[in-house]
Amino acid sequence: MDTMTHVIANSSEAEFVRFDYPEAGRTGRTSTFGEIAVLRDTSYNGTLFVTAFWRVGAATSPLYDFPLGDESGYVIHGSATVELLDSGQVVQLKAGDLYSFRKGTLSRWTFHEPFQKFVVVADGAP
Repeated sequence: MDTMTHVIANSSEAEFVRFDYPEAGRTGRTSTFGEIAVLRDTSYNGTLFVTAFWRVGAATSPLYDFPLGDESGYVIHGSATVELLDSGQVVQLKAGDLYSFRKGTLSRWTFHEPFQKFVVVADGAP
């Protein structure tokens, strides 16, 4: 059992690694886009509960469908346009904005400048 009760960190001290995740559409392949610094990856009861910093330079993402779970985040810096392909909706995000998307939401992100966010990803009960 993990005895950690809390973590205090900021993104300038975090160790970032490349972000590898399941490719959209459940193809069984992996995509890589941006970098992530994970602070934790499970909840007290063992379910998926990720808290992390994520960053990327100006770029357009591959298709992304929030494969790990529902994602909520806070934009630390930068701006992005998020196309929600299932609904046709377009969401503009900038520093200071909060967002939340359900697992499986098909999207494409266009980052207009270096971008960083803090994210929380959760996926159900055990």
